[in-house]
Amino acid sequence: MQHPFFLNRRQFGLGLSALAMAATGARAQAAGKIVVAESQGFGWAIPYLVSSKNLWKNHGIEASTLQFTSGRLAFDAVAAGKAQFGTSTDSVLALAGTNGVKSHIVAEFTRTSRGMVVAANGDRVRTPADLKGKRVATTIGSSGHFYLSRYLSLHGLTLKDVTLVNLRAPDAATAVIKGDIDAFAWGFDAGQKAVSDSGGKVRLLSNDSIEKAFVSHYLLVASEEVIASRPKVVEGAVRSLVEAEQFYRTQTAAAVALVAERTKSTPELTRDGLETVEIGVRLDKRLLDDLALNAQWTIEAGLATAPKEDLRGLLRKLVYTDALRAAAPDRVTLA
Repeated sequence: MQHPFFLNRRQFGLGLSALAMAATGARAQAAGKIVVAESQGFGWAIPYLVSSKNLWKNHGIEASTLQFTSGRLAFDAVAAGKAQFGTSTDSVLALAGTNGVKSHIVAEFTRTSRGMVVAANGDRVRTPADLKGKRVATTIGSSGHFYLSRYLSLHGLTLKDVTLVNLRAPDAATAVIKGDIDAFAWGFDAGQKAVSDSGGKVRLLSNDSIEKAFVSHYLLVASEEVIASRPKVVEGAVRSLVEAEQFYRTQTAAAVALVAERTKSTPELTRDGLETVEIGVRLDKRLLDDLALNAQWTIEAGLATAPKEDLRGLLRKLVYTDALRAAAPDRVTLA
C-alpha cells in the first residue's frame, strides 16, 4: 500500500502559488532562459557558487532561481514543470523514480555522511538509545527520512520505535526548542542553528560510525523536457558546476564567504559545515549503488511499490551521462 505521505506527479505540492510559478516557468521557457529550484544548506555549496557568481552566463545560460528549504521541495518544482533544473538528493530521486515520477540526474556535486545530524532536547534525549518511544521529526520522503532510518538501525532501533513527525527543517528546529518534539533529523546547519538558538538546551547526538550506514548524494536534476529538447543547455549547466568546483578548490576563502552569505551563516560555521561534506562533480557506481539501496528501502518502508522491471535498471535510466561526458569525461565512471 502506498504510504499516505508520498505524492505522485499530479499531487506534488510546492508551497507556492502554482499559477505564479507556472507563469515564471513559461516566461523562462519562452525567452530561452531556465529556472533552477535551489535547496538550502551547506551541502548545496557548488550550485550556490554557480548562482552567486552567475557562472551560468559563461556557458550560454541565463538562469533565475527559486529557493526551497529542502531537496524534496526543489525536486517537486522540477517534477511539476515549474523549473527546468533542481538540486536534490538520491533519496528523493529514488523514491520518485520508483513511483514513476521521472526527472533525471545530470550530475552529482557533493556527498556526505556527517552532513546529516540528529538534534535532540538534551533534557529528554542524551544518547541514541533514548530516542526509543520519542517524537522525532524529519521531512517524509527526503534524505532526512532515510538518514533517520539508517541512524536508528545503527543503534539497534527502527522507525517503528519512534513516533515520526513530518516537519520541514525550520519548523522542526522551532518545535524541538519549544519541546513539541524530542528530536529531529536534518542537515548539519539546521542542527547547529537549533543548538545555538536554544542556548544549549538542544544537543547533537553522536554520529560515530555513521559512514557504515549512510551516504547522501547531492544532485543536479533536470526535467525530461529539457534533456530531450535542449541538451546543450544541460551540458552548459553541468559545465557551470565543474567551474564552480574549480573556484571552490582554488579560492576557498572567497567561496566560503559566498556560501556563508547565501546560507545566512558565519564563515566559521560555514567552514565547519563544509568539512562534513565531500565536494566533487561526478557520476559513478557508488551513486547508482546508493540509489538502489534507497529505492529498496522506500519499498520496504511502504513509500513505494516494487516496479515490474529490474529496480537497478530502472534507476540507471534516470541518470543522464551525456552532459558530463562532454564536459569532463573522466568524471563518469558509472557502470
